[in-house]
Amino acid sequence: MPLFRLTFVFLLWPFWVQADSLPPSLPALYAVTGVASDDSLNMRDQPNGSARILLALPHDATDLQVTQLSREGNWAYISRGEVSGWVAQRYLQRQPDSVDAYGLPRGLRCFGTEPFWTVRFTQAGLAVMTPERTATHPITFHAPSAENVALGLGGFIFEWIADGQPVRGHILPGRCSDGMSDTIYGLHYIDTYFGNAGCCSL
Repeated sequence: MPLFRLTFVFLLWPFWVQADSLPPSLPALYAVTGVASDDSLNMRDQPNGSARILLALPHDATDLQVTQLSREGNWAYISRGEVSGWVAQRYLQRQPDSVDAYGLPRGLRCFGTEPFWTVRFTQAGLAVMTPERTATHPITFHAPSAENVALGLGGFIFEWIADGQPVRGHILPGRCSDGMSDTIYGLHYIDTYFGNAGCCSL
């Protein structure tokens, strides 16, 4: 196997990615709806009403990250804290989209482990955070244009400058696990400078 292919394989480990499993409209944030104030919505480990209950969601829960729909479309796979599971889709309502100047969802963050790092998009550029320091780098290029970004369809490509050298980063659709929890995310991140490979959360 050529060296560059081996490098790419190890770059993705320990993150598990399945790049063809998401509808173009996902991931997205949803809120619980249609549940009485004295009741809750069950999160289950399989997309059916008799499956084991993992968590009881409050009737007014918001910011639930949906990354997948069942084959029939009547169950949604969501993340809440460090737990991921299935809830009945009829009790979910999509929250209004809010995007930044790049066309990305506000609050988007990408992160990884070994070593720990986080990146966020700000008005000043890309904020790169590690346990040792935080640095902001100007973003010199991004595609597609802000009005055409659809992360679940084609992802997002951008370039930034680190130590005087251009760095290319990618946010790509696909189920992703950080390898340290049961949470499943709908986006993953790769760059060409640090060799970072990780997940992205809305």
